This record gives sequence, structure tokens and C-alpha cells, in this order.
Amino acid sequence: MEPMVIISYSLAGRRNALELTRKIYGYNEFSNNSKYKYKREGILSNVKYEKLSRGTILISKADEKKVISGFVKLKLKIKVLTINILGRNN
Repeated sequence: MEPMVIISYSLAGRRNALELTRKIYGYNEFSNNSKYKYKREGILSNVKYEKLSRGTILISKADEKKVISGFVKLKLKIKVLTINILGRNN
């Protein structure tokens, strides 16, 4: 199995936490009484990820640079941990 990366970030004390969350995960926008629907893309929109807890995601090593560069652009403090998941032989 390929290496995985755990990325932890914090939005504590940020006045624009909702805006940053939308930039990270993306969101749906509705206009004209929900007549029109727009899908706004986020950093993780095209990345396969698993949310482990608040502010912690698990991604593949291949997507690491893309996600980290996006978080750096948002000026987030992040912690990165690379792990290897070993499969069991049955």
C-alpha cells in the first residue's frame, strides 16, 4: 500500500474560519431562490481524502504537495505526518 499523509491544521482564533473552511472543502451556492445552483471548488474537491477529526485529514502521498501548497496559500499552520499502512496477509 502506498504511504499516506496525515495533515492537521487549526482555525482557532481566526475571524474568517467559515471562509477558510469553504476554501478547503468547497461548497454549494444557490441564487434566485434556489433556481440556480453553483458548485464552488475547494482545495480538497479533486482529492480523495478522509476526515479523521476536526482539522485533521488523511490523504495519499501523491496529493501531498497540492494540498500543502493550498494550505500555505491560506496561511494556515499545519502539521504533516507521513505514515505507512501495512496490509495483513490472510
